[in-house]
Amino acid sequence: MNDTTQKSQRILALDILRGITIAGMILVNNPGLPWPEVFTPLEHAEWIGLTPTDFVFPFFMFIMGITTYLSLRKFNFSWSWPCARKIVKRALLIWFIGLAISWLLTFVIGMGSKANEALALWPRICASADTLSHLRILGVLPRLGICYGLTAALAVSMKHSWLPWLAAGIFVAYAFILETGNGYAHDSSNILAIIDNAVLGHDHCYTYDTPDPEGLLSTLPALAHVLIGFCVGEAVMRFKNLDAQIERLFLIGTVLVVAGFLLSYGCPISKKLWTPTFSLVTCGFASLLLGLFSWMIDKRGWKGRATEFFRVFGVNPLALYVLSDLLLIPLALIHTGDGTTVHKLVCNDFFLTFMAPKVASLGWAIIYVLLNWLVGLWLYKKKIFIRL
Repeated sequence: MNDTTQKSQRILALDILRGITIAGMILVNNPGLPWPEVFTPLEHAEWIGLTPTDFVFPFFMFIMGITTYLSLRKFNFSWSWPCARKIVKRALLIWFIGLAISWLLTFVIGMGSKANEALALWPRICASADTLSHLRILGVLPRLGICYGLTAALAVSMKHSWLPWLAAGIFVAYAFILETGNGYAHDSSNILAIIDNAVLGHDHCYTYDTPDPEGLLSTLPALAHVLIGFCVGEAVMRFKNLDAQIERLFLIGTVLVVAGFLLSYGCPISKKLWTPTFSLVTCGFASLLLGLFSWMIDKRGWKGRATEFFRVFGVNPLALYVLSDLLLIPLALIHTGDGTTVHKLVCNDFFLTFMAPKVASLGWAIIYVLLNWLVGLWLYKKKIFIRL
């Protein structure tokens, strides 16, 4: 097998894992019915612990670390104007798209709210658009933008041999903050909530849980998480032999998983706190799964409809994730003349007539994934790859 073929297949395996991750993110973020009518594996752990849903976001951040390594190789990991422009542009673009989506969803909800329904059209538009005083500043996309930008900047500014030590130092410092700052309290006394409220303001934080699961302090271990992905990418890609790459992925994954679970006796695993043990365990499993896919797809050549299905998501990951948020507007937020929505017609008025609530909720989520996949399939066949 020549180097060109190996490189192509390696990217395919990474695309498949990234595609599974994006499909999973869309699936768990869009249940047809609210809790408790959702199967437990499709919900995040309430506070401490892990569910399958807790793996999807950290898997994507781990993969982002690997792809950051791949994308910066052409700049020889050194500063230049094109390199700096790429890093800043992508980091800010991802963050501001997240803010724009948050504003747009809030605007649409405001347009249909009972509080504004008595207003004339233009006053209603103005009232609905005036959301900057309570717009959430952070979130999934802003966290991706911040962690990408900082990881890329560190990768072209520091010796790569220092990056694992930097990640470890961040983990140790964050664990100390949690331990000494009441960091495991699920309320406003948590140091994470105190910092978010002091710096961002309560109205700019996540309103459905405290502390904010994508808050300021927890961005630090999320950065270390992406750095792990970057270091894994470098450790694996230095080998030209595919078998050696797969072995390295399995070795790193095993070490990270074992270390994470052992350390969890002192530092519990929590996605909402993004504890160091959460990063270690999820990065470890991501490495193991990538090694398995490399063995299946790259080495054994096991390709088919399943790989093509997920590759559609994998080649336009962030674009389809953004689309999944935007599709909420016509399907779940905009009401028809009789006050219903497409979501309610399908899930409540159709599925619930012959399905159990949890099955109906899952049915809608699957349909939603497929709708996004159809758009992705069109982009894929047209060879349109939207880089965010």
